[in-house]
Amino acid sequence: MPRYLVTLSLGPVQTLIEAARRTRDLWCGSWLLSESARAAAQVLHQAHPGCLIFPCPDDPDVELQPQREPGNSANIANILRAEVELADGDAARALCEQAKQAAAQRLIELGEQARGKLKVKLRDAVWQAQINDLLERFAAWVEIPEGEDGYQKASVQLGATLAARKATRDFCPAVALNTPGLPKSSLDGGLETVLPKHWHEEHRARRQLGLSRGEQLDALGVMKRMAGTVEQFTPYSRIAADPWIRTLDAEQRDALCAAYEPMVQSGLATRVSGNQGIYADLPYDAQMLYGFRLENALAAKGEDAAQPKEREALLQLQKVIRSLPKDKGAPVPYAVILKADGDRMGALLQQAKQADDSRAISQALHGFASSVRKLVRQHHGHAIYSGGDDVLALVSLPEAVGCAQTLAKAFETALQPVAKSLDLAADQYPTLSVGLAIGHLMEPLGALRARAGRAEHLAKGDTANKPRNALAIVLGIRSGGELEWRANWDDEVALAELKTFTAAYHDGQLPSRVAYDLRGIDQRLAWLREDDSAQAKGMRAAEVARMLDRAQARGGSEALDPIHRRTILASVRRQSLGTLADTLILARWLSARTAADLGVRE
Repeated sequence: MPRYLVTLSLGPVQTLIEAARRTRDLWCGSWLLSESARAAAQVLHQAHPGCLIFPCPDDPDVELQPQREPGNSANIANILRAEVELADGDAARALCEQAKQAAAQRLIELGEQARGKLKVKLRDAVWQAQINDLLERFAAWVEIPEGEDGYQKASVQLGATLAARKATRDFCPAVALNTPGLPKSSLDGGLETVLPKHWHEEHRARRQLGLSRGEQLDALGVMKRMAGTVEQFTPYSRIAADPWIRTLDAEQRDALCAAYEPMVQSGLATRVSGNQGIYADLPYDAQMLYGFRLENALAAKGEDAAQPKEREALLQLQKVIRSLPKDKGAPVPYAVILKADGDRMGALLQQAKQADDSRAISQALHGFASSVRKLVRQHHGHAIYSGGDDVLALVSLPEAVGCAQTLAKAFETALQPVAKSLDLAADQYPTLSVGLAIGHLMEPLGALRARAGRAEHLAKGDTANKPRNALAIVLGIRSGGELEWRANWDDEVALAELKTFTAAYHDGQLPSRVAYDLRGIDQRLAWLREDDSAQAKGMRAAEVARMLDRAQARGGSEALDPIHRRTILASVRRQSLGTLADTLILARWLSARTAADLGVRE
């Protein structure tokens, strides 16, 4: 029988994953799409054992079983590929249709499970209309021609066929609904709400769904808020507060836990038990550790006003926080979204001459993806998505760069053997570009995600002047502007400088004003920016040296450490003053554990 290459593409990624206002939406959206792909892959595997190319799990009979809730395993990517022996193209069509139906049915099942947890009667007609039309499913297949290069030819044709199929859009008639004027979902504004107009115990139901007053959810939005258990999702606020929490002693953490528990019982807070329990020292969302959130809860009016027992719990937590030593300060209200993507994967995939070559690449990617959650956890972060060469994670400020380096090294280690075995040129070996987006916990998640995307794009660079294989950081200051920084992973000097300056700020050896004084000098000497002569470099260095003579560390009690002085002066001759100032500013933020470390209002 002839051999066929078949592929499925599931989506849309924008709606299923990126339409999110809470980190839990991102987690659940990633998981929902992964579960749909898992169901489709299981159909292919059961029909033709050993046929899968992407994904290519070590134990498909186990790893392709449906998950009851988001777990710690690698995600299944939304594009599948398999090599199968079939009678003809009609058989390929039937197999793809079966896999597509399984993917859609899995999403419907998860929707019904989520709906069953919600003690609110939803608009059933709207729900059914949306749930049956959530998933985009595209399939393509080509016969593998005879000959040694048959697989490669089929791969190229398969990609073109799938692209043509996606470009041929299907427009099914909309389901007629006798519900004009319904509000749209607050996640993306695309579909109508499934929530009722009048709720029983409205504020309690909204709290269960994590909704603010006036927010609405469509069917997919309800699924994202109700899938899994609340406790397993680590909020951005808990990630941000983690460095500060780890500075507390056991007695101080126990006091905070005792004060936090009553708020969980009343629904004002949630526990955090996921990520292998690494946040067990204070297993709560940590939002109320921030004074502005606690004060807002105490000042709420109307139906959102705290009930007597709730107010008592809030005041008790406030009392415990105020009893902490003054030097503990308040937790830093900023954290990091890490977004990473593999480089030169196209060049590697083109080296695959047979299906087994592609499977070797797929297995290497699956091995890396399966290790990501553990690696991120080692840096006290929580991975949201890990599928193939794509990674999305939450990390605290002090751990962000170290986590990025760990992932980049692990990716290189995982992919290098297969690249070498397929005779790929050494300068074309796959690498991992990582973007770090720093943002305030009160900033809209959409803005944080967009910043993470820009950081990843900046890390990718362009092949001419800024080749990929890099780390990029985009800092977004609340009520301020953005700052960008980039260095290739092989730029050891730039990375070492960032690490040195970060450690210096953490130890109180660098005053914050040095970076801003450097910016001032850069502006005064703007006319010299394009001058790279020895005389111009000397002038810049002399100005910086005079500034450093006046700089004092540890709150003005000590002179600047000569080592840091020499490092800064050496950097002045290597790069622009503006770039050096940006490096110092970022280093200060990356060292922060408390709000006071950044000089911002807690």
